[in-house]
Amino acid sequence: MATMHIDEIKMMARRAHDNAAFREGLFATMMDDDREEAVHAAWALTHLPKTDNDFIAAHREELVGLATMTTEVSLRRITLALLERCEWSLEALNVEEDDVPDYYVALLDFSMVHMMMGEEPYGVRSLCMKLAYKLSLPYPELLDELRQNLMMIEPDELGSGVKNTYYKILKLL
Repeated sequence: MATMHIDEIKMMARRAHDNAAFREGLFATMMDDDREEAVHAAWALTHLPKTDNDFIAAHREELVGLATMTTEVSLRRITLALLERCEWSLEALNVEEDDVPDYYVALLDFSMVHMMMGEEPYGVRSLCMKLAYKLSLPYPELLDELRQNLMMIEPDELGSGVKNTYYKILKLL
């Protein structure tokens, strides 16, 4: 994979922030079959300012589909990072407690499974823990399941970054 320099990524993000058509084009590129271009486009989108989080949130369903289906680890991690930026409260989704969209459930299931997988990179595991927590917040029974799942993880086998996330979430629970 040809490496792009961070300055190029930040330049793309600035352009995307100022130009909605370019921003949509980056998103479309992220969904393309060319994995190298998809990773670069996704990486640029992670550098959008927080004021563009509504754009990211508007594409939640497609992002969940990409994150849960891609075999490209870098793209999975970056897509999960974009999803982690989204507000996941039921109010933000404009749904009732018993009427959450299928992609919400798919992301929760994916996150609960992949945070436990030792073969997943630490970045993916950490993001899955964060997303599982955010998605479980409206449901006390899911928070309890999350706590139980986390307790099955051996913290000594985690890298420092994911271990930090692990302990922070346990403390919140």
